[in-house]
Amino acid sequence: MKAFLIDPQAQQITQVEYSGDYRQIYEHINAPMFTTATFNEAGDTCFVDDEGLFNGDNCFFVIAGYPQPLAGRALVLGCNDEGESTEPSITLGQCRAMVDWVPRFMVAAVAQRLEEEYRQD
Repeated sequence: MKAFLIDPQAQQITQVEYSGDYRQIYEHINAPMFTTATFNEAGDTCFVDDEGLFNGDNCFFVIAGYPQPLAGRALVLGCNDEGESTEPSITLGQCRAMVDWVPRFMVAAVAQRLEEEYRQD
């Protein structure tokens, strides 16, 4: 199935193939553990390195609909009513439009701005 790979270091978002085997997520994001960040009502989710904030080499990004910056590479997948991974409900173009790259020195300021915006909603 199709998935989208967000690579903040290269500042690229590409379509990749995902077999449905969760172990492939580790390969796509280059991490030993992952956590999830659901960013829309359809259940589209970024799978990111669970320890990404501790890795001093990671680059950051924000995705519309999620209230904080994310660190490192991410794999975007959808989710069905049974909780199984599916293709994202958004297109590659929509995903690209939803992502902004965050320079390391701006992460704290961006996190604070997002927190304030989400508290108002």
